[in-house]
Amino acid sequence: MKDFQKRMLEILIEFDKLAKKHNLTYWLDHGTLLGAVRHKGFISWDDDLDISMPREDYEKLKILKNELPGWIFFQNKNTDKNVPVHYIKLRDTNSIYIDKWERNKNIKYHQGIFIDIFPINCINKKYAKIYKFLINFAKFFSNRILRIDFLANIFIKILNSFHTKKGNFYVSGGECMHYVIHVPKEIVFPLKEIEFEGRFFPAPNNPDKYLKSIFGDYMKPPPKEKRKIHAYKIEVR
Repeated sequence: MKDFQKRMLEILIEFDKLAKKHNLTYWLDHGTLLGAVRHKGFISWDDDLDISMPREDYEKLKILKNELPGWIFFQNKNTDKNVPVHYIKLRDTNSIYIDKWERNKNIKYHQGIFIDIFPINCINKKYAKIYKFLINFAKFFSNRILRIDFLANIFIKILNSFHTKKGNFYVSGGECMHYVIHVPKEIVFPLKEIEFEGRFFPAPNNPDKYLKSIFGDYMKPPPKEKRKIHAYKIEVR
């Protein structure tokens, strides 16, 4: 796990360089943010790394993908049509990561160690309940919707049509409908830096409220039987 997490950190460091060069906004999210707050680094059993970007910066990143080092593969539906998710992953080309659900399957997309990049939509508060209903509906039917690209694309467009720069709520973009964020804008901005593995990266302004909205009592580690990893096999070269 140490070698594996080190490789994810290396991808994050390269991404951070690109973000600073082009003034792209992002922040540590989900379990990665939780690890930063609770452990100042990775949760010991965590085998993924999550960051989020406002919609405009997320779209800019797609244009800048060729500026990433050659050992990082920019993966989305345009660069790797068989990948089953619709958000961006940055993959290490010198490793193999096989998820438990991928075991013994004929996988036709890149499977290097990765970090997840999630787009965040900004919406008006008056639409927050509608958006939350739609994204929860999508979560309920996620396996069926996400596995049929044309259905997923329609639903993604519907959700993303709510996005507006003048909104006051941040919500998960349609591409990541199963990773739900639903927080007031002032909880996120202005961003601040937080320590993670001896370095400092952007984080929401109020990480406590942010994490409580996702995990509830996040400072209490789960019992050992619930500390599960996603990976079936990991190889670091």
